[in-house]
Amino acid sequence: MISVMMQVQQMKKSGRTEEEMDRAMKNRDLIVQSVKLEKEIAGKEKKIKKEKSTATALAKFKDRIVVLRMEMAELKKAKDKSPTDAELQKQVENMKKEVVAIRKERPPLAKRLKELQDEFKKRKEAPKPKGSVVVQPRGVLEGGADVIFFVECNSTGIVLLDAPGGAKRISTAAIKTSGVYAKYLDTVKKTEDAMVLFLIRKSGNEAFRWAAGSAELKYKLVTGKLPLPNDGDIDLSLFKR
Repeated sequence: MISVMMQVQQMKKSGRTEEEMDRAMKNRDLIVQSVKLEKEIAGKEKKIKKEKSTATALAKFKDRIVVLRMEMAELKKAKDKSPTDAELQKQVENMKKEVVAIRKERPPLAKRLKELQDEFKKRKEAPKPKGSVVVQPRGVLEGGADVIFFVECNSTGIVLLDAPGGAKRISTAAIKTSGVYAKYLDTVKKTEDAMVLFLIRKSGNEAFRWAAGSAELKYKLVTGKLPLPNDGDIDLSLFKR
């Protein structure tokens, strides 16, 4: 800037034309604007480091800064290459637009950092285990069959909770043709004074309809149903076969 002023003074002394002096003054104004923009960029970079925001959240913002710095470099080169006033003015206007876009598009750093911290905290906290569902041998079952067989109905199908060799899972689509389920129901039918109790999850109604339909229509079994209050593990410890 001092250099430009000296050039202007020299022009006056050397008898330069008013057009040349006017060009020098305009160049001086453009350089002043470029210095202000460079300070603004430096301030934004300092704010990024202070906020310690994540690279993902600020990737777009940093890309814009890179563009601005490249344009600043071109503007500095312009001092030696003596571009036209129109070219310099266009570069300055483009940089102004970039700064305005940054302010409009990026969320405030402090707010975004708080959102990321809250999300990280939620993911870090382990979910509380759901309480077990204890099936009572009284109440709903009072006065019923002596032997109860338990079938869980959920969103994917059924689980034969007391099948020989351990619980067995059968998908909803396979209930009607499953040999495992047929064998299970056959065991119930051969057991004196027995019934099938369907323990129904909130999303297990479709599986229940297919499973109960086979038990009642094909095997003529006595059935019952018990909606489960949550998705916790089923506790059948109060029943003894």
